[in-house]
Amino acid sequence: MAAPARRLLASLNLLTSLLLLGVLFIMVNFVSSRRYARWDLTKQRITALSDQTTQTLKALTEPLSIIVFYQPNQRLYGLIKDQLAEYERFGSAITVEYVDPQQDIARAKQLAQQFAIQDLNLVIFQSGSRHKYLSDTDLAEYDFGAARMGGEPRVKAFKGEEAFTSAIISVTRAESPLIWVTTGHGEKSMDAADPSGLSQLKQSLQQQNMSVETATLLERTEIPSTVKLVVVAGPTHRFAEAEVSLLLAYLKNGGRLLALLDPLVDSGLDGLLEQWGLRVGADIVVDPARQLPFVSAANLFITTYTAHPIVEKMKTLMTLYPLARSVRPAEPAPEGITAMPLALTSPQGWGESQTAVEAFEFNDGEDLKGPVSIAAAAEQASSRARIVVIGDSDFAMNAQLDNVGNRDMLLGALYWLIAQEQLIGIGPRTIDTIKLTLTAAQLTGIFWFSLLALPLTCGMLGVGMWLLRRQ
Repeated sequence: MAAPARRLLASLNLLTSLLLLGVLFIMVNFVSSRRYARWDLTKQRITALSDQTTQTLKALTEPLSIIVFYQPNQRLYGLIKDQLAEYERFGSAITVEYVDPQQDIARAKQLAQQFAIQDLNLVIFQSGSRHKYLSDTDLAEYDFGAARMGGEPRVKAFKGEEAFTSAIISVTRAESPLIWVTTGHGEKSMDAADPSGLSQLKQSLQQQNMSVETATLLERTEIPSTVKLVVVAGPTHRFAEAEVSLLLAYLKNGGRLLALLDPLVDSGLDGLLEQWGLRVGADIVVDPARQLPFVSAANLFITTYTAHPIVEKMKTLMTLYPLARSVRPAEPAPEGITAMPLALTSPQGWGESQTAVEAFEFNDGEDLKGPVSIAAAAEQASSRARIVVIGDSDFAMNAQLDNVGNRDMLLGALYWLIAQEQLIGIGPRTIDTIKLTLTAAQLTGIFWFSLLALPLTCGMLGVGMWLLRRQ
């Protein structure tokens, strides 16, 4: 074969190889854009989704639109984008649109008119005619320590999954669950923003698209079926017989009740709860084995939980109760009712029957032997009624709600009561700041190593290679 022909053939082979490589490259990119895997390898797994969220996303049937109305230079933008990429991966009905309000002015004006937006940096969820938007404060917890010295607040924890999943459930749900909070018996106020109020709890419920109303039961002839949950939050006076009858009728029709009952108080609800398989003790629960420093043994911190759906995700969390009474399943259990404890003291704890004494001492035969349950749940399969009783209301007040697992405990009970178990266990992801602290001697060593030792080592290696080549 002549040389020109060989050169032409070689050129054609090279061209064909390059074309095949190009086609292969395009095919690999096409397949990888549709079939790929993502892993969150961060220590806190900030953007990884829980099983509850993935189940919610896979169950979506209606189209869901998420609009990120955010400036890209904002501190949460990167976290939001990474988190929503996971939502898109598991939710085929989800579409995400990113709108920079400073760059895409026409689209920004359109959205501002459509959703009555007055602020920047929002994430908007829309399904059909329903929509909800989340702001910075809904998506993160901030540490304002640096702000007091003129610096920027630090993002302490990212609440993206909790906020996004609850927003999705809110806009894809036909109606908002109505919650009644009883009043008239000295209960804690859901509107009070002082340390002993429950305004933070109310805000958390409203963020989950729940409607919260106060109700005086004595003024009612019945509790409507539209009320999904009745909350009794720390009464200091007895409920009247007529009110107890209303609650009993409500439960027999499948109602749901959350009772936060403090010790040393006769609420008048003990008989009702006994009928539904729960016994409230006339005691104070103490646990010297888990005693906080410098305070009474009656200040409980709990780390033992059962396998009930409310608390099964809380194995690594503790909850704090300033003063609690025992709440346990009644024995024998009423027919058709399943009751289960939720949170327990250590075996060294007990229910102190002598509530007026200053020094607690276990008396066998008089006191309730540990481990003692301070919270319990009951359910009747036939009517689908559910009850949760916790032997303390102070743990839910504004001054205590953010302590360790207190909010998780309370929201877990609420989600279970209104049959939204898929939200239990979704909490904020803490963002750790890693700091490297070096001594003056260590800094000096690094300086001389980078300025002298490293260049000198490279120079010696170069000289060595030059000598080897000469030989």
